[in-house]
Amino acid sequence: MNQTTLIIAVAIVVVAVYIIYRFVFKKQKVNEEILHEPFHEQWRKILLQRVLYYKNLPDDKKREFEERVKLFLSEKKINGADVEVTDTDKLLVAASAVIPLFAFPRYNYPNVREVVLYPNSFDEKFQTNDEVGQRDILGMIGDGFMSGVVILSKPDLEAAFNGTRHRSNVGIHEFVHLIDKADGSVDGVPEILFTHSYSLPWIKEIKKEMKKIKSGHSDISPYALTNNAEFLAVVSEYFFDNPEKMKSRHPELYKILTEIYKQHPDDYV
Repeated sequence: MNQTTLIIAVAIVVVAVYIIYRFVFKKQKVNEEILHEPFHEQWRKILLQRVLYYKNLPDDKKREFEERVKLFLSEKKINGADVEVTDTDKLLVAASAVIPLFAFPRYNYPNVREVVLYPNSFDEKFQTNDEVGQRDILGMIGDGFMSGVVILSKPDLEAAFNGTRHRSNVGIHEFVHLIDKADGSVDGVPEILFTHSYSLPWIKEIKKEMKKIKSGHSDISPYALTNNAEFLAVVSEYFFDNPEKMKSRHPELYKILTEIYKQHPDDYV
C-alpha cells in the first residue's frame, strides 16, 4: 500500500468514526433530554384517563411509572404504517411495555428497536385489506428480517386502554411474548423473570388450567389453548387488566403469576 492509498484509507476510517460518534452522541443527547425534562402534564392526564393500572398506583409509584415510560420512549421508535401516531398512542405502547416489567426496573426490552402501529387488524402477510384474506391478527412480534419490531393494531391498542376493566389487552399480550422470547425461546416459560425452580409448578398450572378451559369451566379465552406461550400471554392480560376478578376466579393461577411478575396488582384496585 503506497502512502497516498494509506492516507485515503485513514481518512475514510476517521470520517466513519466521526459519523458514528455524532450519531451515537446525538441519540444519547436526545435520550437524556427526554429523561431529564419534567413529565408533561397532558401525558399524565392521558395516563389517568386511559390506563387503570397507572391510575390505581400510589403517587410515588406513579412517578416511577412515568420515569419508566420516558425511558421506553427515549430508546424505542414508534411509527405508523399509513396511520397517524399520536402522543396517546405512544403512551399506550409504553404503558404496555412498562406494566408487565414494573418490578424489574433495569430491563427495557433490548430485543425491541421499533413498534409499528397498523390502521387495523392484519393477516400473516401484514395486509389489512379484506380482499387479501382474513384479518384476525391484532399484534405480532417480528422474526427474521422483522426481528426487533413489534406490530400492533392501533384501534385494538386504544380499545384495550379505554379506562375500563378488560380480560384482554393486545399491547400487554405482545410485550409478554417479548419477555418470554428474551431467553431465546418463546415457550411460555419466561426464564428472565424466575428461576428453574418455578418452571415445574408453572407448567403444572398451565396443564391444569388448560383442562378447565377445554371442559368449559374457565372464563379464560380459549386462545390460551394454542400453546404454552399463548397461555402465558393470555393469562397475563387478564392478570394485569382485571386482577381482582382473576384473583377471585383463579386464585392459584393468580398466586403463581404474582410470583412470576413480582407484583400484586389487586393491591392497587
